Amino acid sequence: MNNKRICFFLLTLFFVSKLFAADDSIYGIDISHHQGEISWEQVKQWNGKKLHFVYIKATEGATLIDKNYKKNLQGAKDQNLLVGSYHYFKTGSSPEAQFENFKKMASKDSQNLIPIVDVEERGKCNIEAFHARLRCFLKLVEKYYGCKPMIYTANNFYNKHLANKYKEYKVFIGRYSKNMPTMKDKQDWCVWQFSKKGVVHGIPKAVDINMLHEKFEIAKLMINQASAETASSAF
Repeated sequence: MNNKRICFFLLTLFFVSKLFAADDSIYGIDISHHQGEISWEQVKQWNGKKLHFVYIKATEGATLIDKNYKKNLQGAKDQNLLVGSYHYFKTGSSPEAQFENFKKMASKDSQNLIPIVDVEERGKCNIEAFHARLRCFLKLVEKYYGCKPMIYTANNFYNKHLANKYKEYKVFIGRYSKNMPTMKDKQDWCVWQFSKKGVVHGIPKAVDINMLHEKFEIAKLMINQASAETASSAF
């Protein structure tokens, strides 16, 4: 790493630490098998801030299943973290086949939080086919789980491909910067993934750190009323 990159990295850490030094924001993490074997009983805080929620990768495409999904889901629930699951959407597989893969793993009775559809690539699809497949998958998830899923994507990808097309959905935006996400269509982001290098005791590898927008209540992300009541009692 050259000197310019080191300076940029240190400045980013400084500004991010200042930004979150004294606030009452709601923080969470998202994880997959890439984080390794997690000691969930140790997962409590990031940078002195209590962790309230965790999103766990369940599936990808039509066939891939995250090998640590069930273990992570149960471990997080045992620590009274609010849990939700996400699917990595692939344009090369049919939305119906992807939905079946996700549904088989992510039981709607085992979730506190609404599902997330992780959309980060268009693949070889033309733009019309991409949106048709994505909308089909979103509708299938909504029908089965009884709630609209949240869309996760990078800030640039959202502005290039999704802006003004999915305003009925909550959005979870990845932007690793001291600056909050900038939405081309002026939609409010719901959750901001501001770091992918978080250090959390009990997690052996770096983890994504997320913050709920102050305009949203965590109860609004609950998959049902019972989960909403659980969330309210936790704060």
